[in-house]
Parts: sequence; structure tokens; C-alpha cells
Amino acid sequence: MAKLRYRLEGEGPPVVLLNGIFQRLESWDPVLPHLTGFTLLRYDMRGQGESEAPEGPYPPRAHAEDLLALLDEAKLSRPALVGLSNGGIVAMEAALLAPERFFALVLCCTTPYLDAALRAKVESWLHALKAGGTALRLRVALPWVFGRSFLEAHPELLAEEGLRGLAAQAPTEAAQERLLLGFLTLEDLRPRLSGLRLPTLVLYGEEDLLFPKAYARDLAEALGARLEALPAGHAAPLEAPLAFAQAVRTFLEEVYA
Repeated sequence: MAKLRYRLEGEGPPVVLLNGIFQRLESWDPVLPHLTGFTLLRYDMRGQGESEAPEGPYPPRAHAEDLLALLDEAKLSRPALVGLSNGGIVAMEAALLAPERFFALVLCCTTPYLDAALRAKVESWLHALKAGGTALRLRVALPWVFGRSFLEAHPELLAEEGLRGLAAQAPTEAAQERLLLGFLTLEDLRPRLSGLRLPTLVLYGEEDLLFPKAYARDLAEALGARLEALPAGHAAPLEAPLAFAQAVRTFLEEVYA
């Protein structure tokens, strides 16, 4: 297990929040006020934030094994997993490795497979990173990550100062490369997911250009899960924190009842 930074806070049924690929645990700050009544574990995955960044790449299974070890360290038993984007993939991989260790899944703006279109999008980030570092990678990635409505409301994100602020929060460029290369190893999880028997909610952003609805639909069909839309792009917890938290809370209150 990589050495991971984490925070455990709150009281109530246990829930783990799993970051998107380049995020830090602070990325969940906008939703925390709306998720009271749960014990929340959030953490930086290997290569993210202040966690260790060993040699890579970092495939989903490595992240999933880190998560299982972290649950032992934090003494958290049978939590629900709430995963965004790559965090959703890690949640699926962990649940497939050890389904008895989890209570439920919320999978947001994520995918159970790579197709040619998604691979091309993510490989463009990798090429941009190698050609122009984090700044160019952000310029290429952000139009895919944020929804139209959010970008229109926050044009400062694409201005130089906004890009510098986002770059300051990003992992090192070496870690970004390891994270991307690991993501690109994703195999089709659908044949394995069909046997998973955990209550699951699949969420997608109505303005998500990176992982459009088709990926969420295919995921929900593979799992026999509920499918719901959010008024957001790919970064749904940041773009629509209240709507995201309400969907998560409603589902978790049902399964924990």
C-alpha cells in the first residue's frame, strides 16, 4: 500500500469519497455541508495531493488494493463507496475484489470500459502533458471536464490566473503521467459487474462531455442499478454540490434504513 493522506470525520453510517483522477481530498469540500449524518472518509489516492507517488503506472487494481488497506488502517467496516470518475472505477474494482467489505455503491460520471472515443480524449491529455506540462494539459482537458453552464458562470477558470490556481493543486507532472497511464489500462468491467450484488446508484452529468450518458447507461444496465441525471458536467460535485449530495443522501438513507 502507498502511504496515503486521509481524513475521517462525522458520525453515522460509513461512507468513503473517492476522488477524480487529479483531485485532492479537499475537492469534496463543497458537498460536505450537505452530507452530515455520515462518517466520511476521504483521501488522496496514490499520486494525488499529499499522498505517496511511487513508480507507476497506477492501474485501478493498485488503487483498489490501497483502499482495502486504508479501510483496515482507519478501522472502517462495510462502508458505502461514492466514487467520481476514476474514483468510480476504483470503487468498482474494490467491490469486485472484496464485495463483502462494502455496503453500497454510488458511481458518478464514470465508466466501466474504455472505447476509442474515450481513449482518444484521455490520450490527448497525456500528449498535452508531455508537450507543455500541466498548463497545456489543463487547457486541453478543462473543456471536457466542466459543463457548459458552469464554464459560462465561471469564465475565470479558463483565464491565466484561474489556470495557475488549478495547476497549483494538481499532482506533479510525473504523477499525472502515472495516473493517466494507469487509467488507460482499464479493461471492460461489465462481464464481472453483472455478478455484483450491491445496491448501486449510477449518476451522470447532463452536460458531461467526457463521459456522456451512454457510459452511465451501460454501467447501470450491467449492474441492474438505478440511473439518475445531475444538472452538471463531469465535475458534478463541484458544479452542482447540492444536487449531487441530495441524490447521494436520498439513496444512502434508503439503503441504510
